[in-house]
Amino acid sequence: MVILVKVYIVRHGETTSNKDGAIQGHLDTALNEEGRRQATLLAQRLKSEPIHIAYTSDLQRAKGTAESVLKHHPGIVLHEREDMRERFMGTLQGSKLPSIVRKAMMRDDATIETTEKLGSRALAWWKDTILPLARDSKSGLSSGTEPTTLNVLAASHGGWISTFFSAAVAQGLIALSPGVAFTRCWNTSVSIVEIDETLKGSVTAYADISHLLRKDVVETNVDEVEVESAPSGGESGGSAAALSDQLNGLI
Repeated sequence: MVILVKVYIVRHGETTSNKDGAIQGHLDTALNEEGRRQATLLAQRLKSEPIHIAYTSDLQRAKGTAESVLKHHPGIVLHEREDMRERFMGTLQGSKLPSIVRKAMMRDDATIETTEKLGSRALAWWKDTILPLARDSKSGLSSGTEPTTLNVLAASHGGWISTFFSAAVAQGLIALSPGVAFTRCWNTSVSIVEIDETLKGSVTAYADISHLLRKDVVETNVDEVEVESAPSGGESGGSAAALSDQLNGLI
C-alpha cells in the first residue's frame, strides 16, 4: 500500500499559562524557557524527516514551535491558519479554575466554543487542506510512477488536536493502527497520520513524547478539558465511540 501523505501533527511547547494552570484558548501566549527547550528537542527529532509543507495555528506558541522545527528545513514556507487555533474559551480565558468548576461553567457558558464547532473547523481544515494533497498525489499513480510520500508538519494545540482526532475517527476519515491509543496530548507531542491511496488515514502514533528526555512534563492541560480520561485500546471503533461520548457529555 502506497503512503501518499504523512502528517506530523504536533502540539506547541510549554507556556507559562500551561505551567500555572491558566486557560489560554485564543490568548496569544508565548513559549516559556521550557517550551523553547521542548521545541528544540522536537526539532531534533524531526530533523531527518523531510518536510515538504508546513501549517500552523496563527497563535505564537504554535507558530514558534513550528518555526523551531523548520530551522532544519530551510526554504519551507510556514502557512498560518486561524482554523487551527485552540478552542475559544470565552469568559474562561485567562482564568484558573478547578476542573469540576471549569466543566460546570462550560455546560452553560455560551461564550465558549462547543466541541461540535471546534470539531467542525478542525475537520474542515483536514478536508480542505490535507485531503486535496493526497488526491493530487494519487492522480500521479496512473502514470505508473510511485509517488514520493509528501510529509506535512501541522502545529496546533492540545484541545484542537484531541478534538480533531476524535471527530475524524468518528467520521471514518482516520483509524487507529493496532497498538495506538488516545492519551493526553502533551506539549510538543507528535501524532502521525499516514494517508494511503484509499484517502483514509492510519494513526501510527498519538501524542508521542519520546524526544523529551526528562520526566517532569506538565501533566494537565486546562484547554484540553474534553479529555480528562482518555480511552485505551488500539482499535478505532470502541475507542472513538467512547471518546465521542465523553466529549459530548462534558459540554
